[in-house]
Amino acid sequence: MKTFALNLLIVLFSVTAFAQTTASVATGGTGWKRIASIPGATGRGFGTVSLYTIGGSYKPVATTIEWFHDWSTIAGVTVHSDSKSTFWDEVRITDDGTTAYIEVNFTKDITILKLLSDNYGYYPAVLYSGTLPNGGGNIRASASVARLNVENNLVVHYNGNVGIGTATPKETLSVNGTIRSKEIKVEAANWPDYVFDETYKIPSLSDTETYIKEHRHLPGMPNKNQVEKEGVSLGEMNRKLLEKVEELTLHQIELYGELEKVKRELALYKEAH
Repeated sequence: MKTFALNLLIVLFSVTAFAQTTASVATGGTGWKRIASIPGATGRGFGTVSLYTIGGSYKPVATTIEWFHDWSTIAGVTVHSDSKSTFWDEVRITDDGTTAYIEVNFTKDITILKLLSDNYGYYPAVLYSGTLPNGGGNIRASASVARLNVENNLVVHYNGNVGIGTATPKETLSVNGTIRSKEIKVEAANWPDYVFDETYKIPSLSDTETYIKEHRHLPGMPNKNQVEKEGVSLGEMNRKLLEKVEELTLHQIELYGELEKVKRELALYKEAH
């Protein structure tokens, strides 16, 4: 009997400790809307809030928001959304100096939207009900909706692209900042051993000079505007640089042969005179 009572207390405590609050709301239009307020002094607290649709007129979409706000102006937000949302695209934490808010930017007017707030944490968020109020105030943290987004500093998009320091990665990995590594290995096809093939036609130095005067960069290399706009591929650039080094090496070998020929002819001339 004592064991049963103890287990019951544990269950009741668990239910109480990890209970969740839900609400059914309407966005009342598009744009920034507040989905929850944070009741701690000057808006401090942390916790988790979710918003989701349940089908019907709207395809099922769910987004989970992990939020934090201190007693001053520091806040943080992380967004998880395994289902790609076309109904909302950004989340932020704002405050008005007294209360902090969790806000969502809606791209579609939704008449039936579900909200859920976990009741664990420090001053859990209080959900709005009915029609959501408009957003506003001081923006303390924000994140666009993605499969994972930590304040637009670390983003995993639905197409698998990862951004570090950027919320819009255009490659598999986009980094807006400095990368420090002990080693980087780049795979590059068509390595320029072809330069040493007998059939390869090496551009003459006079043709190269003419090209440089006209275009202000080496032939076969990207120009300044291309690099500033598109960047460069490390593997492709190394390939192009090696190609130029090999071409210059062959020019040097040719010039060395001509110089040796001149030296021999000069020596013969001196012997004859």
